[in-house]
Amino acid sequence: NFAFVPHYRSSCLCSFWCELNGHDEFLLDALRQQFSRVTDRISGGRQMVYHLNMPEQGILPVQSPVGMQLSKAAGYARGFQLKGRTDAFTLAVIGDGSTAEGDMHDAMTAMSVWQLPTIILVTDNEVAISTTPAEGRGIKSFKSFAEGYGIRHFTCDGRNFEETYRTTLEAATYCRDEQKPVLIHAHDLPRFNGHSSAADTTFDLEQDDPLIAFGESLVADGILQEDDILKRSPGEGRDFFAHHKLGRVMQKEFDVVKSVINQVRNEPKPDVSTIFDHVRAPFPDVTETPAEGKTNVTYAGAIRAAIDNIFTHHNGFMWGQDVARLGGVMTATAGLQERHPNRIFDAPLNEPLIVGTSCGAGLHDDLLTLPEIQFGDYSLNTLHWLVHMGNLYWSTNGRSNFATIVRTPVDPFGGGAIYHSMSIDGYFSGIPGLVIVMPSTSLDAYGLLMTAADYRGPVLCLEPKWMYRQALGPAFPDEPTDAAEVKALKMRVMRGEVPQIDPNIRVPFQSAACRREGDDLTIVAWGRAVWTAVRAAEELANDGIECDVIDLRTLVPPDLETVYESVGRTGRLIVAAEDRAFAGFVRSIQGACVERFTGLLTRALGQKDIPGVGQSPVLEEATILQATDISSAARDLISIRDTGSWGFSWMPRRYTNG
Repeated sequence: NFAFVPHYRSSCLCSFWCELNGHDEFLLDALRQQFSRVTDRISGGRQMVYHLNMPEQGILPVQSPVGMQLSKAAGYARGFQLKGRTDAFTLAVIGDGSTAEGDMHDAMTAMSVWQLPTIILVTDNEVAISTTPAEGRGIKSFKSFAEGYGIRHFTCDGRNFEETYRTTLEAATYCRDEQKPVLIHAHDLPRFNGHSSAADTTFDLEQDDPLIAFGESLVADGILQEDDILKRSPGEGRDFFAHHKLGRVMQKEFDVVKSVINQVRNEPKPDVSTIFDHVRAPFPDVTETPAEGKTNVTYAGAIRAAIDNIFTHHNGFMWGQDVARLGGVMTATAGLQERHPNRIFDAPLNEPLIVGTSCGAGLHDDLLTLPEIQFGDYSLNTLHWLVHMGNLYWSTNGRSNFATIVRTPVDPFGGGAIYHSMSIDGYFSGIPGLVIVMPSTSLDAYGLLMTAADYRGPVLCLEPKWMYRQALGPAFPDEPTDAAEVKALKMRVMRGEVPQIDPNIRVPFQSAACRREGDDLTIVAWGRAVWTAVRAAEELANDGIECDVIDLRTLVPPDLETVYESVGRTGRLIVAAEDRAFAGFVRSIQGACVERFTGLLTRALGQKDIPGVGQSPVLEEATILQATDISSAARDLISIRDTGSWGFSWMPRRYTNG
């Protein structure tokens, strides 16, 4: 009923916690991580020291960016809350310098709005690496700060064991029993030397040492003898031990540490061949549902049906901006609050909060979270979380993962202008470890989301705004064919009802689809660009040019084998997307094919390389990808048959191999 996310400087607290819970090998665990040995059960040598992940002891994964542990702990408490636990709580530890991070406001807002049983412990030594409070701390009173959020405040002298213990016990008891948030400010902590190896590592022994004071109090209470405890002793140099007599208790520990260090130094280093292990969790072994005909279910309706089934069959929960009462600005969540009032929630207008707390809750083994970002443009301030989502499974050597599916509308459509029209695949496709999907049909939107629910790893689902109100692609099995039933289905879906669709339908990850067949040229596209490519291919067919149109569906990792098979037949390639071609994901697909097929005739197409999309429909049309862009590029490629324009030996239009 308790979990906490420490700071990566909270090693003593974690050691203490593990000992109290019967795990007496924390020292061995920490040193194996510090020396990057293959025996490191926390990360297999992949993480820095004290980037802990010990779920058996209730210690959640630690990340390097300071402050992110706050929303992670708040999200995990949200998970307890959603599961109906009334005796559980979480703790996050930060230094005083990290209180300047936006993560502090994110977590405090979540804790306040949702009344989360979470403790934030601020360990205050009045310096962040080298920055003093006057230079880096905007919070002048932690008591006033907590009260501003309606959160209970506790404070203690962090040098005094008795005061710290009793304050922490009172705060934890309150948080657990009242199921309400807490901020603890432990002040006046000493720091004896630099935070980092770049700082001055000389120990400043002019300060009071709480370990010495604690030892003296134990002697005064008759628990230890004088020769048992740590004491100052004259000495020279930077070494801590040169200035102290350890006493019997610490000398015993010192000897244990030396012995364990010698043991760990002799343990093997990781095998370099394992670097590709655990990039992603294994994909679900699913079979694509055969489909034919033309669907009458809108794209938004299909997403709605998938979320409905994820709530019902996968213990899913959703929060985001306007997703509950309004049903989402794109209507993709309309009707779900009525059906599942305890599973979909409107969240504060704060994208890092939405994604961060969803990640925290997604660490529960039996929960699945579906955060929605209202517009893809505003996902950019969640980049830290998306990177962490991508690397967690690998960095924990396959031990932990986020069961989180982030959904967001993308691409220019309908005069959205700057910051409502971004195509973001180029921003996020370079994050290793993520799965990124962009379905172009109603069936794919449904099937890919259902597969994502089976996967229980981090998935980013990009949904082109142009598609939400359209019925695209093949029909679902058992769709009505009677005209009156079809009309009734359309009306129900358009009104925001949740269509009932077979929960067993799946579309596999990393499996492209062929939307049109031809042997003269390959067009690879995704999202709305698929339908732009189909229109161009139909126009080209009038001139006798037949094109393969390949819909990637899963952008990362892409199904390159299907692309290679097509390019191997046609000998010509166009990669087309709504995003910019310059530095965009289109270049990754094009580059992979150029490496595979030397001298390939190819073009990469997208929106114009300008800072944004104008609000005027005329400017939008002039900026975005058009069917004529594709057909014009296709005719240019078809016309090239000799070395005159290209400077390499002409190659046959059909490759015999790769």
